[in-house]
Amino acid sequence: MAIQDAFQKALELDEEERIEDAVTCLDDVFNQIPNEAGYLKFAGMLYQRLGEDDKSFGLLNRALDLTPKDAELHLGLGFHYTDNGQQDKAAASFEKHVRLDPQSQIGFMFLGRAYDYLHDFEQAEANLRRSVELDLDAYEPHVQLARILGRRGTYEEALREYEKADQCESGDIITEIGLWRINALKDGQVPATTDLHPEPATVVCVKQGDKYGPEYANRLASMVRRWSSESPRIVCFTENPTGLSDNVEHQPLLTDNLKGWWNKVALFKVALPGVTGRILYFDLDVVITGDIDPLLHHGGDFVIMDNDYVPGFNTSVFLLESGTRPEIWENYTPEIGAEIAGDQDWVALNAPDAELWPDGWCVPYRLRAAHELPDTAKVVVFSGHPNPEDYPSPWIKEHWR
Repeated sequence: MAIQDAFQKALELDEEERIEDAVTCLDDVFNQIPNEAGYLKFAGMLYQRLGEDDKSFGLLNRALDLTPKDAELHLGLGFHYTDNGQQDKAAASFEKHVRLDPQSQIGFMFLGRAYDYLHDFEQAEANLRRSVELDLDAYEPHVQLARILGRRGTYEEALREYEKADQCESGDIITEIGLWRINALKDGQVPATTDLHPEPATVVCVKQGDKYGPEYANRLASMVRRWSSESPRIVCFTENPTGLSDNVEHQPLLTDNLKGWWNKVALFKVALPGVTGRILYFDLDVVITGDIDPLLHHGGDFVIMDNDYVPGFNTSVFLLESGTRPEIWENYTPEIGAEIAGDQDWVALNAPDAELWPDGWCVPYRLRAAHELPDTAKVVVFSGHPNPEDYPSPWIKEHWR
């Protein structure tokens, strides 16, 4: 197949969400890609879109050697570094991009996000303001700027930015989540618990269907035992306990009517079978990398992970005093499940006053741990596919067992 035909075919396959077929199509002509900047750039960006980081990185760098002042190449490399947990290099690439293209709204936005991940909120705010100025009608820069303003405690201005975002895209759920959260912060509703509970929480997980086998629950239990000084109860809610280790208790699924991540909503019922008091929930595909005693003994009644991408929460790791947030379950309907992208948005809408885990305890793999494991990380979470065993980071094999 000719190079251009292969590129076109790969694009079509990507649009059909046939990602593996699109990658195979590109791989078949990989060695035929001419050493010309245009071809290398197109192939590199397409591989990047398909999640093939190593191939994308090599092609983009080869193109950059030929055309070092191509602003799009620096933008593409910035995306690569962002997605692979190298935020300092991401910021440097985005800086080069905006110097070459000072009217790049998307460049300033991602530069601001890189500084956010580096905890340089002053630089994050400055660059996000520039992104907003370049396109006042663009939705996402307003949302990202509002997030930073919220982090910096300037709540009134954050509310105004969310209102501007709503004017750009009326009714978007992310804006609604942001508004509820900022109002909760502004009104002092978000606790900052320092007390420790004398007893460890019960560790719980949910296993439904065949997406994850019993080895995932067993591996989670092994990590919990290894990284806690006590032996907390570990309970798996599942319709099929076959293969679970003896040290993993099992209870039936909390409902027969939910699929996938929506099963987590049922954990907010007033009463859970076989479990009372405080629960510490983990997704089955997390990797525990540090001491979790502070999570097990945290004194809050609902503590959850921040969402590093958009306003809201990440439900991969949360602590809950059972029965304290029943509205999350009681207000849920199948229609809501069809309308909302996932349980995380639903939880954020219903519990905008939730307490967050201390910064750095629970981190997303792609943004913060792909290159190296942060010293502060206790739990690393993975979104969708691939699963932990599919990633190359050497620390995963050390801890995911």
